[in-house]
Amino acid sequence: NLKALLQLKQYSYAEVKKITKSFSCTVGKGGFGTVYGGNLCDGRKVAVKILKDFKSNGEDFINEVASMSQTSHVNIVSLIGFCDEGSKRAIVYEFLKN
Repeated sequence: NLKALLQLKQYSYAEVKKITKSFSCTVGKGGFGTVYGGNLCDGRKVAVKILKDFKSNGEDFINEVASMSQTSHVNIVSLIGFCDEGSKRAIVYEFLKN
């Protein structure tokens, strides 16, 4: 799992706020959190899921991110990175418009 994580960008919470322009563009909401649209500094559009506070430890989150990073399919968006800073957890995906 560590090898999979090394291929991902780890973002600070401050970077996540910058990418999403302080969470200004809500794309969707679900049981696990809210998804915001954003842009990386290289111009790529991304979707950033800010996870609700959950009681599991950070290790569970990291294991899940590592597992997701190994999934590759034409119908699944690519995982770009993640944020795991204290209780702040986010997942950064490529953005695909419907």
